[in-house]
Amino acid sequence: MPHTIEVVVSMTVSEEDYDVNRLEARVRGVRDQTGRALFVRALERLDEMAREAHPGAVRQRRVERRLDTTLGPVVFSRWRVQSAGHANCLLDRLLGLPRSSRVSPAVKKRGCELAARMTYREAARVLSEELGTPLRAASVHRWVQEVGAVVQAQELAADVGSSSSGPSAAGRELVVAEIDDTPVRSQQPGEEKLFLKLGIAYSQKRRVGTQKRWELSDKLVYGGVESAEEFGERFYGRVEQEFAVERARHVLVKGDGAEWIHQLAEHIFPGHVFQLDRWHLLDRLATLLGHEPRLWKRLRRWVYQGRVGALVQALRQWVGADARSEQARQELLGYITRHREAITAVDRLRPRVSAAARPLLTHGTGAMEKNVEVWIGRRFKRWGMRWTRAGAQHLLKLRLWIHRRGANWFEALHHGQTQLTNA
Repeated sequence: MPHTIEVVVSMTVSEEDYDVNRLEARVRGVRDQTGRALFVRALERLDEMAREAHPGAVRQRRVERRLDTTLGPVVFSRWRVQSAGHANCLLDRLLGLPRSSRVSPAVKKRGCELAARMTYREAARVLSEELGTPLRAASVHRWVQEVGAVVQAQELAADVGSSSSGPSAAGRELVVAEIDDTPVRSQQPGEEKLFLKLGIAYSQKRRVGTQKRWELSDKLVYGGVESAEEFGERFYGRVEQEFAVERARHVLVKGDGAEWIHQLAEHIFPGHVFQLDRWHLLDRLATLLGHEPRLWKRLRRWVYQGRVGALVQALRQWVGADARSEQARQELLGYITRHREAITAVDRLRPRVSAAARPLLTHGTGAMEKNVEVWIGRRFKRWGMRWTRAGAQHLLKLRLWIHRRGANWFEALHHGQTQLTNA
């Protein structure tokens, strides 16, 4: 049966309150004080209700507990009882509050949200200001690692083989997947760098704003500090779940030419078309021939025109000034030869798809570069940052989960609502 709890609020005003900033601060203080009083009264009433619902529980003594909440720090009392040979506080058990916890779940949630966007030290400072009680960066770090581990466990337990409600029975006409990795500085002994892998997939894009910018309307993002095999298996599972990629008419995979990406695409997307990111090819050409502007401009034009044969012939005829440039020329020739078909892959695919799908056929991986900057660069690559493998893994998983689930990400994580949707 519901019980009504009342708290009387009163506040005095004077001529000094003609300062609106002062008045607002005073009202905020009264609001928080009232909220804390109401919270304590509610906890005490819930404790009484719990004991009434367990008549066999024998009261032992009242125990005080301090808890940091989003309303500020509160101190409340509840009864410790003896029941079925065990002594505990019924209220703590019914609320799901561990005895060792000094903060409410809402504080943990807020701390994780802040740490997903800023450093642990900054997150602790902002949260301390919001709560009115000091918090350490180490505490925020611990919460992120705990919650990130839960996210990772949810991903591993998800039924990635289940069909998605999105794709039609016939499958999508074209699904595009872009894969990349980026290094961050490592704290691991004997390891200078960690590589964070990221994959995105999409099948639609639309014009936004002034009609000069494209937006991926159904983008999925997956990331992790994982081996190529683990990453590929889990990324494919998410793509299959969302886009039913096995029923798609065409699958386009794009990457920067790294061997692990090429091999991974062959393994998880058989029958796909692979497109080499054109910017990486142009960057290698500029590094080798930037000091010869006329030749560089001619080769760049051939890249845009798709004249791969002319490009290879010109590089074979060019003579480097020294052994170092000759080695670079040979490496570039090998790079182009390995990816000869991938340089113009989308050009050959374009006539085979409808006009609606053709905007998806680009030569570059601009979408991936942007996502690497958003999900990894802005949080993991700040000055002086170093990461353990678990620390980077759990934080990246958390960042993607928060974006994927929205405002209810914490509740979804702790109530079994674990279906993985778009990021």
